Amino acid sequence: MPKMTAGDLKALLSAERYDALSAMAASKLSDERASALNYYMGNMSKDMPAPDGRSKAVSSDVADTIEGLMPPLMEIFASGDEVVQFAPVGPEDVAAAEQETDYVNHVFMQQNPGFLVLYSFIKDALLSKVGVVKVWWECRDEVERETYLDQPDDAFALIVFAAGRGGGGAHGAGRSAAGRLGIRHGRAERVGRRARTRL
Repeated sequence: MPKMTAGDLKALLSAERYDALSAMAASKLSDERASALNYYMGNMSKDMPAPDGRSKAVSSDVADTIEGLMPPLMEIFASGDEVVQFAPVGPEDVAAAEQETDYVNHVFMQQNPGFLVLYSFIKDALLSKVGVVKVWWECRDEVERETYLDQPDDAFALIVFAAGRGGGGAHGAGRSAAGRLGIRHGRAERVGRRARTRL
């Protein structure tokens, strides 16, 4: 093994020191989070045990403070029609900014439980000193089913053809209950690949 240069040794020691300090900070933060959760739940037996023969009543100041802050904070972030608003840079960007605003608000509040995500995020930040939201792109196959009753043969043939092109098929095809010639009923299934942002 070749001898390390002074610069390599300094870099190695600096990285090791950083790792050690990070571990200490993470351990301290973990202890603080556990204490905050205990205080929130009204459990102060670790820091302030009740003496024998004395009242075991505990003040719920931490829980009251956090729960008291939640409504005004949620009003700030989620009370309006738009959770997110894009500002145009120039006059030519106005239409694009409006469309981006509408799309992001739709994805956040309609396709996902945006209010609950914000609520959990803010409450975790108040209680645990950090709030995390995971965002990912989800792709999955979805099956759409449609039932067709009393369709003429030519219309039913188009339905079967369209279902076959979409990766599905037609099921239960047959004559109608009325017994009329050239009239069919059945169910078509189409398999489509859907992708969307999830929170």
